[in-house]
Amino acid sequence: MGIFDRLRTRQPAGERVEPKIGAPKTTAKTDSDKTPDAWFRRYGGGMRSSSGIVVTRTAAMQASVVLGAVTIIAEDVAKLPIHVYRLGPAGEKIIAADHPLERLLRRPNRYQSRFEFWEMMVAALILRGNAYAVILRDRRGHPLGLIACNPDDVSVLPSPAGEIFYSVARRDQHMMTVLAGLPQLIHSDDILHIRWLSDDGIRGLNRLGLAKEIIGLALAQQRQAGLFAKRGARPSGWLEMPAGAAELSDEAYRRMQIDWDDEQAGLENVGRTPILEQGVKFHPELLKSVDMEFLASRKHQQDEIARVLRIPPHKLGLADGKVDIVKADQDYLNSVVSSYCERIECKLNDTFDLDEEGLFVEFEVDRFLRADIGTRYTSYRTGILGMYLTPNEVRRKEGLPAVDHGDTLYQPTNVAPIGFQPKGNETGPGSDVTGAPGAGGDGDPAAVPEED
Repeated sequence: MGIFDRLRTRQPAGERVEPKIGAPKTTAKTDSDKTPDAWFRRYGGGMRSSSGIVVTRTAAMQASVVLGAVTIIAEDVAKLPIHVYRLGPAGEKIIAADHPLERLLRRPNRYQSRFEFWEMMVAALILRGNAYAVILRDRRGHPLGLIACNPDDVSVLPSPAGEIFYSVARRDQHMMTVLAGLPQLIHSDDILHIRWLSDDGIRGLNRLGLAKEIIGLALAQQRQAGLFAKRGARPSGWLEMPAGAAELSDEAYRRMQIDWDDEQAGLENVGRTPILEQGVKFHPELLKSVDMEFLASRKHQQDEIARVLRIPPHKLGLADGKVDIVKADQDYLNSVVSSYCERIECKLNDTFDLDEEGLFVEFEVDRFLRADIGTRYTSYRTGILGMYLTPNEVRRKEGLPAVDHGDTLYQPTNVAPIGFQPKGNETGPGSDVTGAPGAGGDGDPAAVPEED
């Protein structure tokens, strides 16, 4: 729908009639709602894994690999400049500084910077497979702001007429305020919805749900390692009463267990010497082979999570052996970062009908080259010698002022086709372009031109 179509069909705020989405749904609780798994699925946004861990978005971020992968990818995409472009007469890209969307891409709303907005959107896209932002518009349909939403607070509701509406929960005063002028059901024209892999074309698949077993096991192992450290990072053991000793009463047994835990368990008691009475002996348990493989098992789970989130192991410090960082980072840019950038670019072009205006959105992915000064300067030299960059274009990329004659494309003059004969490039006395001796070249000193 173009901007003029939206002007003809848009209803003023407060007068829009909310459509009926299918048949009314009952809110009565069923027996299935009473189970913990159903409660977490319906209200907590999480799913219980076989390890017993409920994998929610917050719980998943407690796994170091998930936290590292999400923050690395989200920050890498968020730090890339993004602009609305139009093509100039010669095919060059020109930033459409006067377009409303260009202003929003620089500052999406009053409380988030460009970096913070896209960091939040990409993190939601990674974890939940869906990223949502409400588009605030004026009465003429021009976009005024982008409000990023928690994907757990958004429900996608297809209507019988084939249109899509979104229900955004106003869970706090902030969302109530910024969305005060919008109906409860928001039309898809006013929602920026970026999807991950989808099986119905409407909702992106929930990556946490697909990877709940892998992440749940990693969280369980992380918890187990914490409990092991709480016990002093050493195996447990048992106490043996001497033969013929009177059997301990239940009260004495509990007191001995409590006293032993108070004196020997925990990090603060590491290295303390126990004092045993009445012939009691302590027998420590030795580490078993399965315990020795615990760290290897944790490493395997970390590699599994990195594989699911499509991030190279060297980015998380998990690489084994020597890695060519330059090639690995280029592969990461091509296969991971560029995929998220492409999803965002396509969705912005479609949502704001930029194709109809001859415009397009694009990230500046060459920002990744700024970290390597050698690669950056080599690419600049190649661009100038290849006659597709001018010196001033390079200087602007480096934040340097323009120089005179720096907007001219230069061509190399040190190579030429075989048999090419230059014209008018005499090299001085003694020869010319014909090969005949020049003035003074025949050995007559009187023929040498006098200097002024």
